[in-house]
Amino acid sequence: MNRYILSLSDDKQLVPGLISLIEQGTDVLRGKTLLFVALLCKNSRRWLPHFFCNAKLISAVDRLGKEKEGFIHQCTEAFVQLVASLVPGILDTVSSDIQQVMVGKRHGPVTALAGRAHPKSTIHLFPVILHLLGSASFKHRVVTGHVLLQLANLIKILEAPFQARDDFQMTLLRVLEAATEEPSVILNEHTVFMSRIIPSLSVLYKGNKDGDARFLCLKILADVMIVIFSDSSLTSDEQTITDLKSISQRHFLPLYPSFAEDEDPIPIYAQKLLVMLMEHGCVKVSDILHKATVSQCFEFLLGDLSNANVSNVKLCFALVSAPEMDTYILSQLQVVRRIGNLLEFVAAKDMDDFLEPTLELCRAFIIRGTGSNRSVALSKNPALLLDSAFSMSIAVDQQTCVMDICDFGGNMGIFLELVGNSDPQISDLASDCVVLLLKAAPREATVGLLTSLPKLSTVMDLLKHDSHRCLIRLLYGLAFSCRQYLAQGMILSISVPALMRVEALVSVFKGSNDSLLADAASYLSAELQRLPRCG
Repeated sequence: MNRYILSLSDDKQLVPGLISLIEQGTDVLRGKTLLFVALLCKNSRRWLPHFFCNAKLISAVDRLGKEKEGFIHQCTEAFVQLVASLVPGILDTVSSDIQQVMVGKRHGPVTALAGRAHPKSTIHLFPVILHLLGSASFKHRVVTGHVLLQLANLIKILEAPFQARDDFQMTLLRVLEAATEEPSVILNEHTVFMSRIIPSLSVLYKGNKDGDARFLCLKILADVMIVIFSDSSLTSDEQTITDLKSISQRHFLPLYPSFAEDEDPIPIYAQKLLVMLMEHGCVKVSDILHKATVSQCFEFLLGDLSNANVSNVKLCFALVSAPEMDTYILSQLQVVRRIGNLLEFVAAKDMDDFLEPTLELCRAFIIRGTGSNRSVALSKNPALLLDSAFSMSIAVDQQTCVMDICDFGGNMGIFLELVGNSDPQISDLASDCVVLLLKAAPREATVGLLTSLPKLSTVMDLLKHDSHRCLIRLLYGLAFSCRQYLAQGMILSISVPALMRVEALVSVFKGSNDSLLADAASYLSAELQRLPRCG
């Protein structure tokens, strides 16, 4: 029997002919052909690459898999089940072949292991599994808990060198990548991923000369972690969190400096994963507070801002807002002007997903000069801007303030524009930045506010029926600026028409039923009357 089946391999038209029948035959012919192909592959694995590395067959099976009943449905189900059942055996044999090569039982050139013509090697069967995972019909049948353990064993084997490892590692990594595209695989077998696959991925990354392989190692690690963190039942489990923290400390953080300097897009993936790990408490800011690492995190500001991503900004925010972050290091970076440019850029390009994190980053830098406790007080009660006792207590210490924080004064116009944003959170953050900046860099912020009076009057008009909280901040902010203008003997070109519009609005606000708004308007009205009118 086997002799007759073996003779079929000499027929060059057999495979295309059978695939043609599956594509175009009657239902009966299609069904019988599917069963014949499955039995042929079961009898001899040598047929597997001929059929299952063929996109036409995979596409045809996926189409037939949509049939929900009848003869063709039964045949397709039997076909898929039989072929999927061959996968564990293939993996066992592949593993055995590699181990024999590693212990030197099978000698010869590299092609002996990887070449399709070698009769005793099954390495060439491995791509079949990758193609099966690309099929909607096979994907859910192929990746079982047992198969995943076999893949974990194979990637463990990859930690040691052997002939043709470079070629084999790419196929294995792509198989793992395809397997992790289905979240249920990760969730059902998360212990296998965390205890076996991720540690091996970190080992495989280190010292690997293949950039694509290094990228896949990190991508698979990130994909697995993202799915695990998205499942509340896992993140609420104490043991899972402990395991995730251990993975972060042992297999991610030691490699982060290498990730950050590797080929694109590895640094981007690494940064996104770092932000996620920090958000979930698996990595502390103190873990990455090395001057070189901090500098790397802000490097995106030096290039084309259109290439920035939200993770860049979130990571910088986490660093700046951390109490253990040394303000001296932040001052040395000299990035305040560039952060202001980023805010202007994302606002001009309507990059809404960037606005909130970028404003939070600006605010975090400003708070470095006012202190977190005083900043909270000032945010809640902007009238403190005019409180001399509070001003004496805040007395910005140049040793703890970011030295170039005054550069934000040039961005006062965009802060004001964003106070008028329709998103309440954006408006609140922007108005907070205005008030805090006036205290952290009073002279520069005052210049920025008074020279942006036309924008301020427009925003005040927008807010009169909306957010009194933000409006009150602006009123006290302008009152403070008027005092600074006179106290510092400033010479500025102030728009008289804009000033008159502000005075008209303030007159209306003084009659508000909101006592806080009315009080703020009264304070401002008195300060405005002291300003010189230069025409």
